[in-house]
Amino acid sequence: MYKNFAAQGLGISGRQSELIELALTYGFRGLDIDLSDMYRRVQRSDFDRAARFLHAADIVVSGFDVPVDLDADDDAFAAQVAQLHPAAEVAGKLNAKVASVVVPAATDRLPYHEYFEAITKRLNQIAECLGGQEIQLAVGFQAASELSEGKQFEFIRNVEGFLPLVKGAGDNIGFLIDTFNWFAGAGTLEQLTALDAEKIFAVRLSGICEEAEADAIKRADRTLPEINEKIDFVGLATHLVASNYSGPVSAYSAPGNVRGGTRETVSNKAQEALDAIFTGAGLTVAPRPMDTISDIVVDMME
Repeated sequence: MYKNFAAQGLGISGRQSELIELALTYGFRGLDIDLSDMYRRVQRSDFDRAARFLHAADIVVSGFDVPVDLDADDDAFAAQVAQLHPAAEVAGKLNAKVASVVVPAATDRLPYHEYFEAITKRLNQIAECLGGQEIQLAVGFQAASELSEGKQFEFIRNVEGFLPLVKGAGDNIGFLIDTFNWFAGAGTLEQLTALDAEKIFAVRLSGICEEAEADAIKRADRTLPEINEKIDFVGLATHLVASNYSGPVSAYSAPGNVRGGTRETVSNKAQEALDAIFTGAGLTVAPRPMDTISDIVVDMME
């Protein structure tokens, strides 16, 4: 497994070149891209020009969030999937590994069982489109309490409902493990480590702030992962290492929950959080490029 830079999951925005620079500066091996933005770049010019910064950087394009609304009406969903096909071709050229999507927490469209079947069908359609580019579909869920407010039918907001959805879907569909939603959704480490490791396609590590109400956890309660929390991040990482998981591991946090606030500060703290967890799991963490340069300067002065 490797450290992945997910700018959107840290509340960071910027030009593609700026995000690549942040990822490289703070020692991330991979990064997620904004597929819709990348596709627009290709349409405005050509693939080589649109991808020049990514090609110049020694970094893995890990994946992207699928630009499709699973809760859209049938016509809108069909149009979005049609648009996904050429965009997925661009992602395939970049050797992207994983596309991620989260299922709705609630809906006004259909009752639970009918909606379960409809969402499964839609996930399989998306997975089939991505499979042609050898891109896996990682599926997650959302546990935050406010997401079901104002909706007629609650859907999946916990691990109990999430597991059968993914396990019953197609071959190119696996788990997006997000520790914030997993543990907010009444999941346990034992349930997590019992999953088939080959079906875990992407991992997002986040904590839950201590002030969060156990029965009403909100999206704003998501924090960077810290070893001294109730969530056993090192135990999970150790299991992933033992299971030969080779995919991306990203740190996520709600905007405003990282002190300092600048893009550089947030990126640095995300890297430090992942380094501590990786080290605790027995992995050797490579020094950041900036640290290597600092060491060289110190050696020259001695």
